[in-house]
Amino acid sequence: PKPKAEKKPEAEEEEEEAPQPKPKSKLDLLPKPKMILDEWKRFYSNNDTKPTAMNWLWEHFDDEGYSFWKVEYKYNDELTKCFMTNNLISGFFNRLERARKYAFGNLLTLGEDDNNMIWGYFIVRGLEVPEEVTDAADYESFSWTHADYKDPKTRAEIEDCFAWEGPTLPRVCYDGKTFK
Repeated sequence: PKPKAEKKPEAEEEEEEAPQPKPKSKLDLLPKPKMILDEWKRFYSNNDTKPTAMNWLWEHFDDEGYSFWKVEYKYNDELTKCFMTNNLISGFFNRLERARKYAFGNLLTLGEDDNNMIWGYFIVRGLEVPEEVTDAADYESFSWTHADYKDPKTRAEIEDCFAWEGPTLPRVCYDGKTFK
């Protein structure tokens, strides 16, 4: 006859671990800013850039909660076709997804085929470039320089960059992308 099957001890009930809360960004721990970035993004999207949106930005910008950064691609001499340069910007923006809540910017493809560059400005939460940006795979391919928006020349560059046209752009704007 068959040996009796041993009774299997009932598996100890494993304690269900409560799902860990998503780690908060260091940026969420900063004091509440006076300017709400999403309000700026909506205003920028729904109004003419110059003068309407830019006037709103200068009136509401909170330099204790946000900072401006000039962003330039380090390897412009390797860029060829403008549409490929614009695709490179799109890929970079895809990798910046974690920063969407904390950043806004425009990167422009300036120039023409076989003589173009990537140039632009970003607004980021906080006074440093946050890890949500620095963790992006190709962050190191760009130089990020703190920009003094109170300087008239810098302010004019920011306005022209966000409008994708104007006399302060280093070259004619072929196309660009807005990160919002």
